[in-house]
Amino acid sequence: MKHSKALSLLLSFVIAFSVCAFSGARLSLSDEQNICVQEALNSYSLGYMSWGVKSMGLDKLQEKLEKSGKELPEVKVAVVDSGINTSNKYVKGRYTDDGYNFIDKNTDIEDSNYHGTMVSGIIADATSSNVKVLPLKVNNKNGTGYMSNVSKAIYYAIEHNADVINLSLSAEDPNHSVTVLDDAIDAAVKKGIVVVVASGNQSAIANDRYPGNKDNVLTITSVDKNNNIGENANTGSCIDFALPGVSITAPYKRIMFVDTGTSLAAPHAAAAAALLKTCNKKLNQDDIKEILINYSVDLGENGFDNTYGWGMINLADFDINSTEPEILSFDGKTVILTDNNGKTTSVLFADYINKRYYPLDLNDDGIVNAKDYAYLIRNYM
Repeated sequence: MKHSKALSLLLSFVIAFSVCAFSGARLSLSDEQNICVQEALNSYSLGYMSWGVKSMGLDKLQEKLEKSGKELPEVKVAVVDSGINTSNKYVKGRYTDDGYNFIDKNTDIEDSNYHGTMVSGIIADATSSNVKVLPLKVNNKNGTGYMSNVSKAIYYAIEHNADVINLSLSAEDPNHSVTVLDDAIDAAVKKGIVVVVASGNQSAIANDRYPGNKDNVLTITSVDKNNNIGENANTGSCIDFALPGVSITAPYKRIMFVDTGTSLAAPHAAAAAALLKTCNKKLNQDDIKEILINYSVDLGENGFDNTYGWGMINLADFDINSTEPEILSFDGKTVILTDNNGKTTSVLFADYINKRYYPLDLNDDGIVNAKDYAYLIRNYM
């Protein structure tokens, strides 16, 4: 079930005119209300474009990571969409050089639709600079494309070591006729990649939309600043979280637009997952979903509900060291070991670690346990 502890992934759509088709099944961008408020980017002081960054505590988490003194690993978020506007200053330096165009089968990732630019811009806005967007173009200037290309893009993301995948598209449930996309998503999840999907904006039951109704993705609906469900946003038992998606400011061509839709909510979840991956790249989707649930503010009915899912993610108080492997200290501790013949040996670990500076994981198996004491005795007593 989508409301179990199993991690799910999110797909979202911003522009109303995006449609994908494959074998009779149609994928379309959510039919979203376009407010499109233009502002001159040159006179805009960036800060955080989306109000969602602060409402989800992502600004606080970024600050902790940047002040940690640690070298932050590169985290890739594959945006399977309409490409990216490489000349937009708000995404410059925030995308990788291995993007691909699955329509024309080349490396031209320029966005003639600007849906992908908005999604990518939200991710860049909500994350630290170590997080990079991998632009994978599957939709043309009319916002149309094929599921087969979406599938190819997901496999490409796997091959290029993506950590998170954002899918800004949905379709009426094809009754699992599109197994090629099922297989691609399943392969990504198996690799530990977090897949995020928007629920769609048809004022409908999200469970009837694909692939957000898949059990192994994170499905996101949208809310406004007052935590009201976004106009036309789909809800249902497959919803995992309700995130900022109403009146969101994002890059668009050379101006900023304010837009509304679950397509804008999904990249907020992708950004949260990317920041958690920054804390520990080994976290898989189950790990990340559990963290997100534990750091969510309950909305609507008590606990999980079919409108808000687990509620609004807020990572402001997340401990960036909490996902690191536990390091046990045996300094000053006496350990009694028993061999196969029943003979016991008492060892004061500090006697050795203070003299030789051995790492705690003495036998280098990635685990600190009694075998490390045995290794110590066998080799140094």
